[in-house]
Amino acid sequence: MDVIPFGTNDIDNILQAEPRRAEYLPFGAVMVDRTGKILKYNKAEGLIAGRDPSSVMGKNFFNDIAPCAKGKRFHSEFIKFAKTGQVNTLFDYQFAYKGANVKVRIHLKASNDGNCWIFVKRT
Repeated sequence: MDVIPFGTNDIDNILQAEPRRAEYLPFGAVMVDRTGKILKYNKAEGLIAGRDPSSVMGKNFFNDIAPCAKGKRFHSEFIKFAKTGQVNTLFDYQFAYKGANVKVRIHLKASNDGNCWIFVKRT
């Protein structure tokens, strides 16, 4: 199985064709619907955030799991997706997590099924 690099433009198509590959990504992968409800949360993101992936399913990413993601850039890009169903953007961000600022690179990518992938890589 080839490694899928972070920021790959067609990563949504790859994961749609082979959904189990999300579990083997070397970076965090969270799928949310247009309201921010978590539909998928891979093991790597669980390790990065110190959360059991099964415990976050169905919760709101922005309100319940990562309220620090409501920062201007991150949340405004998600709001654009929620309104249009379209997004494919990469940007740097800082999560205020457990008293520390964690620098990450975010890739928000709309999927063909109307949901949104949030890919997270520590920098």
